[in-house]
Amino acid sequence: MKKLFFIVAVLFAFNSSLNAQATKADSTVVETPTKMKARDRFVFNLSFDNVFHKETNGFATKWHSRGIGIYYMHDIPIKNSRVSIAPGIGFRHASYYHNSFMVEDSSGTYFNAIPNYKDNDNYKKHKLAVNYLDIPVELRFFSKPLKGGKLFKAALGFRASVKLTAVNKETNKDNGYFKKYKTKGYKDVSTLNAGPTFRIGYGAFNVFAYYSVLDLFKKNEGPSMTPFSIGLSITGL
Repeated sequence: MKKLFFIVAVLFAFNSSLNAQATKADSTVVETPTKMKARDRFVFNLSFDNVFHKETNGFATKWHSRGIGIYYMHDIPIKNSRVSIAPGIGFRHASYYHNSFMVEDSSGTYFNAIPNYKDNDNYKKHKLAVNYLDIPVELRFFSKPLKGGKLFKAALGFRASVKLTAVNKETNKDNGYFKKYKTKGYKDVSTLNAGPTFRIGYGAFNVFAYYSVLDLFKKNEGPSMTPFSIGLSITGL
């Protein structure tokens, strides 16, 4: 995870340097549709990740469930318009914090809610962490350059995801002190995930949303839970 943040920091520092040099070199150039070029090739997402569910046994997710994603998008301007198409590839991590024991047996995967989890000092952290290889595509719309050369932008898209790993992590008290437990595998977590995306913003900062049309778990092998994300996108180059 630290390496991922380091790579992102280097990319955006490099992008800021390029933009500063370009502005200094020629601050009087007014862009016209014929000069449209590739934009937002790197996208970094910080998100609130959670699930819609119908569990009635006391299971609940936490407000601080979260995720990150980093993508390379190949932006292709459409002729002289302010519209482009951008397919891409990237990595995404989603952490779903909850109040239960995650159990996998021959009948599938299910959650056993811990009574009074919030006030129980024996349990500190329970989460399901899933890593994905993402394949997004966006239809992008750009405005004319505004103050400082920045653009208003919007994008409608679709994202397909392939599960890389699914890990259950717990921190529980044992013999008076906390121990961390990590269990890998979980084949009942769906291999594929997919759904529409929306992004809108100004300059390098955007807000985005994603809603999965597929459940987090395979049908009849886990609870019915539909993932969604909302968050901040930082774009560059």
